[in-house]
Amino acid sequence: MLFVHRLRELFSTLRFQLVLWITLAVFVMVVATNLAVRAFEQQALRLSYDQFLRDSLEEVNVVIAEKGVADLASLDAPLKKKVRDNAYRTWFLQIYDGNRRAVWTSENAPSLDAPSFTSDSHGPYDERHATHRVFERRFTNAHGERYFIRCGFLQVALQDDLDLLNRNLLLVSISLLLAAPLGAYFIALRAMQPITQIIETTAHLQPGNLNERLPIRGTGDEIDQLSMTINGMLDRLASFIEQNRDFVANAAHELRSPLAAIRTSVEVALNRSRTPEEYAAILADVMEEIGRLVGLVNRLLILAEGDAGRLAGADQLAPLDKIVRQSIDMFEAVAESQGVRLILGDVTSATVRGDEAYLRQVISNLIDNAIKYNRSPGEVVVQLRADPVRKQAILTVKDTGIGIDRDVLPRVFERFYRADKARSREKEHAGYGLGLSICQTIIQSLHGEISVESEIGRGTTFTVRLPLAEPTRTVEAGKTGVAT
Repeated sequence: MLFVHRLRELFSTLRFQLVLWITLAVFVMVVATNLAVRAFEQQALRLSYDQFLRDSLEEVNVVIAEKGVADLASLDAPLKKKVRDNAYRTWFLQIYDGNRRAVWTSENAPSLDAPSFTSDSHGPYDERHATHRVFERRFTNAHGERYFIRCGFLQVALQDDLDLLNRNLLLVSISLLLAAPLGAYFIALRAMQPITQIIETTAHLQPGNLNERLPIRGTGDEIDQLSMTINGMLDRLASFIEQNRDFVANAAHELRSPLAAIRTSVEVALNRSRTPEEYAAILADVMEEIGRLVGLVNRLLILAEGDAGRLAGADQLAPLDKIVRQSIDMFEAVAESQGVRLILGDVTSATVRGDEAYLRQVISNLIDNAIKYNRSPGEVVVQLRADPVRKQAILTVKDTGIGIDRDVLPRVFERFYRADKARSREKEHAGYGLGLSICQTIIQSLHGEISVESEIGRGTTFTVRLPLAEPTRTVEAGKTGVAT
């Protein structure tokens, strides 16, 4: 059973599959090449033999053309020499006069019928016999004498050459097929070496230490691209883990403060007997800290659900224009108390996918920040328009506050990051640093995006883009709230 298990493991490896596929490819190529070479060489060999016979006819004709067939006795020696020189081909020669009577025949000539030429026939005439390959032709010399020359050879000579060719091809094919697995194994070993290194490196990676990276060979091939992709993934994982560490540390720090305040209040209450009024005051402080704690926990839960991809609402439809108007109504009094004009610009009726409560929280956070970090007198302009070409609802919240420093701007969406030194007018405005992070988490869970532009001394603009769930309907005029 252990042997079978290891055999299955071997068969399932990429290295074995590479060897198998390369060997199979070599086998197919060898067979195809074998067939093609065999067919070509067979044809070439036959043509070569046929050309030899044609040339032989012409050579013999040159020998006898001058004297003719009447004086072949004087040509007996050269003709016999010609036959002996080509004996290895089993070549034979026959000469006939104009009446088709044999006047000279080599000793090895087979018993064949006389030529069947008529007086007006033309050569060369290729007659294929069962055992011989024969060429015949009628000639006329300068004296007007007609004669016939026949030459040929045993078919077995051609077959011997073909058999030799087939044996050589078979030997070469077997050698290639035997060498193919070895070559394939060497190629697979070289090809798998970088992958083996990748496996070993990634196997030693630990969540607590993600500093190790795969080597880049500089070849630019797919292995290098894979290594760079994995290194990029490791960079993102390291960044994500580091952010989570900071998130947990910051969350613990923020949770510790209200818990410490609650514990202190309870200890004070238990220190000695107090009047009902004092207990009521202590309980009020405890309730206030509990409220802060609940608010922080709710924010942390939203971020956690966003990280896990479990924020609800993607399957719901929400009227974004209605939520914007409700948010404006809710913050009018706050804006008036801060000496800020809250302006509702043109609002396009737009429906998006998302939970109304989450979308209201996004808009409320943006408007609240725009008011909180504004100046008196100042303005906050909220607009909503639909882009039918890109199929997006675009929400902008623009304030005339003190702005955000350019160095700080890329970090405003970081969790627990506070840009209070750059924006807040009063220490009491400092929060947990989670508002914009929550906005970004909610928007990204709905396949949207949020961005910010700011200039010190001139204000800040937040832009939210969300996919439209249905076509735009009409554009309605907004309204303006003016601080007194």
